[in-house]
Amino acid sequence: MSTLRDPFTGAEAQSGASDALLAEAARHGADAEVWTAWHETDELVCRAGTVERRSEVSSGATALTVWADGDEGYAVRNVPGATDPALVTTALSIGRVLAAGDAVPAPHADRAPHTPPAAPLPRIGTGAAERLRALAEGTGDLEVELRARADRTRVRLHRAGSDPAQYDTGVAQLFARITARGDGTGYMGHQLFGRTTEEVLDAAERTELAELVALARVLASRPVAVLDHDDLLVDGRVVSRLLTLIAPAFLLDSVIEGRSPLKDRVGERIASPGVTLTDDPTAPGSPLPAPWDGEGTPTGPTVLVEDGVLRGFLSSRRTATEAGAPATGSAHRGPNGEMPTVQPGYFVLTHTTGLGTEIRPDRTVLHVVQANGAHTSNPITGDFSIGANAVLVAPDGTRRNAGNITLAGNAFALLRSIDGHDGRVRVNRSNSSFVAAPGIWTRDLTVGHQESA
Repeated sequence: MSTLRDPFTGAEAQSGASDALLAEAARHGADAEVWTAWHETDELVCRAGTVERRSEVSSGATALTVWADGDEGYAVRNVPGATDPALVTTALSIGRVLAAGDAVPAPHADRAPHTPPAAPLPRIGTGAAERLRALAEGTGDLEVELRARADRTRVRLHRAGSDPAQYDTGVAQLFARITARGDGTGYMGHQLFGRTTEEVLDAAERTELAELVALARVLASRPVAVLDHDDLLVDGRVVSRLLTLIAPAFLLDSVIEGRSPLKDRVGERIASPGVTLTDDPTAPGSPLPAPWDGEGTPTGPTVLVEDGVLRGFLSSRRTATEAGAPATGSAHRGPNGEMPTVQPGYFVLTHTTGLGTEIRPDRTVLHVVQANGAHTSNPITGDFSIGANAVLVAPDGTRRNAGNITLAGNAFALLRSIDGHDGRVRVNRSNSSFVAAPGIWTRDLTVGHQESA
């Protein structure tokens, strides 16, 4: 395990590197901004009570943006604290090639604040490693695999003529894979996220692993022949993945480029009453908090849908300038310093009506507990067809294996047919974006048995 006092050894020593790049850009008559990131990742894989793999990796990147003669250029080096003057000449050359011919949005004066370091940042220490090994022991009919990961990142943004801004952030992740054997093989996978490894392990030990084991054992039993049910509950694990499919429709660049079906619909009802969609990387539940985005714009809550009505879109400085609106702080860079693109940070669906979990008096509930991949999906129309696992839940709580099913519909139509939620929020990760949703009760999906291979 790492024993470094500073999780980003060398970061402070390299912090003056941006001064060298800014000075080189000024020598060429260019304005400039330097974005630097240092990353550290611990990973531990345990299966059947044994540590199978452990790794610690350090990486980072330096990204330079230059503005000269009305053009904007960009260059990246996959080394934190890079000082190579060729970065400046490369960025200037790219800017001339990509000359837009119209006004490039000037860097805003409202700079990102220097944020105190987060404490504690996630790590996989000796105690956490032992807990993981113990939790992964399993039994004769059960195999448990746990993949734990702790990411730590320091981000620094230095604009010519101003003091650098900096923040530390991190996310702990646990992927649990449970395999049970009975009449067949039942499999359940689940991801947990948190600010610390201990927080994630507490949740796994307290509730999640026991629930996953119980579901895997049901899915290992003989499936029913007929999917007779009264009501449909789609677990938050599945809903959060479906929301990932339509999240691009809420990005302002998608609207400007004509790729969003929500264009010109602000103020219209696009979801059931009670449905709210918010993006907020600073929320208490956000797994990866960020006080400002990849362009230095402060982040905060952006309400996209309120009580079913479309209120707005996520934007960067550039797209906001084109639309004549303020930026929402949604310009995110990849881990290798890629050019900022508009992405959600922590995209959350909520509903005002709680309808309870899977047990209903005098009703048989089909509870879709896991998505197994998209057979077809269209991020523009929202149409999808996915493979999934489900259980049939009797009024007394008895569960039966519904077998492998197909779930088909339209994600935008699904927003309009949510009756309520089950109160159990699940989180899905797609690159640097997190999408969260509870399980939802709905009427607008087609369910069928999936043919075995």
